[in-house]
Amino acid sequence: MMKRQRLGVILMILFLPINGPLWRMTMQEFWRPIPLGELEFLGLSLILFLTGAILTFSSGNISASEIVE
Repeated sequence: MMKRQRLGVILMILFLPINGPLWRMTMQEFWRPIPLGELEFLGLSLILFLTGAILTFSSGNISASEIVE
């Protein structure tokens, strides 16, 4: 497994949308509250989750069309 894929898996696990309340509780207890509303935080976690999915499942190989050029 490549480092890019490992990073993608970590992002996907950490930023599952169901983990949003866990992130909020952790930030309130240890640091400071996140200054985002519920919907904005959900959007941010979805973007980071999808970034992890792209890193995990995209191939690192050059496509055949690039070789022909």
